[in-house]
Amino acid sequence: MQVKLTALNSNFAGLEKIYPAITENDDYKQIKTTVMVAQGTINQLDGGLKNLNGALTGIQKGLNTANSNFGTLISGQQTIVSGMEALINGIGQQQAGLEKMADGQGRIIGSLSKFSGGLSGINSGQQQLLSGFSNLGGQMNDLSDGLTKSAKGLNEVSKGLYSAQDYLSGVSKVKRNGFYIPEEVLNSKDFAQALEAYLSKDRKVMTLDVVFNVNPYSNQAINQMDEIKNAVKRAVKDTKLENAKVAVAGVTSVYSDLDTISEQDYSRTVILMLAGISIILVILLRSFIMPLYLIGSLILTYYTSMAISEAIFVDWLGYTGISWAVPFFAFVILIALGIDYSIFLMDRFNEFRNLPVKTAILLSMKKMGTVIVSAAVILGGTFAAMMPSGVLSLLQIATIILIGLSLYALVILPLFVPVMVKIFGEANWWPFLKNDRSSSGSNDHSLHS
Repeated sequence: MQVKLTALNSNFAGLEKIYPAITENDDYKQIKTTVMVAQGTINQLDGGLKNLNGALTGIQKGLNTANSNFGTLISGQQTIVSGMEALINGIGQQQAGLEKMADGQGRIIGSLSKFSGGLSGINSGQQQLLSGFSNLGGQMNDLSDGLTKSAKGLNEVSKGLYSAQDYLSGVSKVKRNGFYIPEEVLNSKDFAQALEAYLSKDRKVMTLDVVFNVNPYSNQAINQMDEIKNAVKRAVKDTKLENAKVAVAGVTSVYSDLDTISEQDYSRTVILMLAGISIILVILLRSFIMPLYLIGSLILTYYTSMAISEAIFVDWLGYTGISWAVPFFAFVILIALGIDYSIFLMDRFNEFRNLPVKTAILLSMKKMGTVIVSAAVILGGTFAAMMPSGVLSLLQIATIILIGLSLYALVILPLFVPVMVKIFGEANWWPFLKNDRSSSGSNDHSLHS
């Protein structure tokens, strides 16, 4: 019995090795504990039997002694009595151990059903674990595919990093204001096609295309031409192309050149016209003062007309701006017409210089007002005939001239010029004031006498 119970220890160890989770099962723990208690009880019983065997040996020796020595028999009987008492105690202990063993066996038998249920649960758990491993197998396949793709991607990244390293190594060797092109690119067919498209056959003339992100005809694009030229100068500085001839072409460049030429011509024309008109007025009116405010009135009229026309065509009609040729022609025409009207008025004013200034200017306006207004209306109608042409530059020129003529004939000459004449008074004829006034005064005295 003891051997069988001891063999259960290996069985328990085998179960725990196969089903590691069974060590956490309460029923299994109770069964194992019961078996261990039974083993202890049997060990105690075995010890009692050994004591009994020892006692019987003593009895045998006593009988032998009794046979040889009866006297000794009595003492041997006493020993027997003592041995019997020990035997009785041993038998009681054995009986108690057997009762405990029986009780443990009953508990084992009662727990076998629970143990069987636990084994069924373990079996069910194993089935679930098997299903989980099956699903895990599919996921592991997906993971394996993903890792394979990831490895390929990492290889591509590694190649890219090596390429970047080679490129940066080449860039580090480039001098200032230069740029780096890999050798394999230079030797490729695509780059050869690019060379054919942008270089001459002798490879001494190169073309670069600049694409604007705005309308190439707009002022914004035209204003960027200087930036492009400056960028080219910065790029070729301290390079082999520093002394190369650089030319900029294209629609935007043409309009930029036209704008530059127009501004230069406009500035030169303004200076020459105003200088020439001023000289003529000084000689004609014999004054340095009157030419000043007459020229100022014409400039005021011109810029006011330009501002009103720009508001009409840009803010109201939605055009991008006034055409580049309009300011030049509008200035020439408007100044030429306006100075004629000024001469009409101020020449008549000079005729009445012997009169008080206020009387002279009022009389001059009364005599010449109808002539000036009639001329402005006739010329305004002439320029209004340009309106149906549909050409934007002609429309803008006609609009500026019409506004300027109306403004000068109805506002500037009737209001601004008389006010200036009144403010300067006798100084209108400076520096020829004394000679003119003294001669005119002597003539008046002779007529009255």
